[in-house]
Amino acid sequence: MHGLRARSLPQQQALERAGINPAVMDSTSQRVHTDQVARLFKTVQETLNDEFMGFTQGGCKVGLFATMAELVSHCTTLGDLLDKAVNFYNLVSDDIPMELSRREDKAVLSFTMDQPHLDPEHFMAEFWLVIWHRFPSWYIGEAIRLQETQFTFKPPAHRSELHIMFPGQLQFNRSANCLIFDAQYLDKPLVRSDQELQTYVQNAPADVMTIPGSDRTLEAQIERMIGQRHPNKLIFAPIHQLATELGISSQTLHRRLKDNATSYQKIKDNLRREVAINKLVNENLSVEKVSDIVGFSEPRSFTRAFKHWTGLTPTQYCQRKI
Repeated sequence: MHGLRARSLPQQQALERAGINPAVMDSTSQRVHTDQVARLFKTVQETLNDEFMGFTQGGCKVGLFATMAELVSHCTTLGDLLDKAVNFYNLVSDDIPMELSRREDKAVLSFTMDQPHLDPEHFMAEFWLVIWHRFPSWYIGEAIRLQETQFTFKPPAHRSELHIMFPGQLQFNRSANCLIFDAQYLDKPLVRSDQELQTYVQNAPADVMTIPGSDRTLEAQIERMIGQRHPNKLIFAPIHQLATELGISSQTLHRRLKDNATSYQKIKDNLRREVAINKLVNENLSVEKVSDIVGFSEPRSFTRAFKHWTGLTPTQYCQRKI
């Protein structure tokens, strides 16, 4: 939200468009779903016409990531992709100077923030590291195993989160932000088709923020199982039935979901919210119809739940989206 605040632009509307209840901004422990965060990022980028979201001096016009993706689509190896991507961004912007170097058997992708005071909480630095780990990993079809990630800033309060975002050794107070990995990855072939790349860019930044391989997580597996039960309606089996289908006990399922900071109820709520927003906004279905599709017995219950999720009633949400 920093970029909007700095320009005195409305913040609540951006949260509402993202399907995030503004009330969660007062919580330091509550999480929001990746889909919501992706919509928020996209809303801020489009509002500011800046893919760097207001964290740099010159900014980066919306569409440059897509242009870069088109440029690297003609590459054959990861090393070629990274060389071209680094050259591209260094040509179009002075805000985040990048470099790809090879040190013996290690590859080092590094950058600094030209005006670090514009990124006071180092959000953009972390996000840029995320992009240049996730996007290349997606393109070669496997998660690049990081040997080390370096940061120019001191360890933040959310250091434990960085261990999840960047598995491997973390180093702070360094001269540049760096992703360090085995140089053999640079010879890996690019395995994605032009159609897959087009879909990836259209979904950005949602897929950019997803850890490669996360589609095989327990949460993703449960979401697929729910989606396969009925082609036009969400049907939620009791958790004991779900556990049986997964070949584990109910207690084990509860524990594994808790270990992953989620629950069956959270998974159901996330699915209901995302399907409801799509049906209301993109398909223009009535509240009554959407209520039935996402598994509520009556529209009033759906309306209460939707307001809890987003801070708006379904009708208000649709009006804000116009």
